[in-house]
Amino acid sequence: MFTCPQCRKQRMTRPLDHVINEAKQEYKTKDKDTVELFVDICEPCKGRNSRLYFEPSKADIKRILKAMQEDAKLGEDQSLEDLL
Repeated sequence: MFTCPQCRKQRMTRPLDHVINEAKQEYKTKDKDTVELFVDICEPCKGRNSRLYFEPSKADIKRILKAMQEDAKLGEDQSLEDLL
């Protein structure tokens, strides 16, 4: 078992000769922000990062569905993101 660089818990199963990479990489989030995250992390941290930074929230989905239900007419140069 190896220690996860993000949560510092010993729950990473890797090959015996594996060296944990503590490098960080920048990613674009769903809100077009930039976040710096570790590259080599455990599965629970991967899921947490995915939920926090990359998957739409329930409020985002409700807003999109509400806009679609209102049957708003989009112009040629207008996108759904502009409508929201």
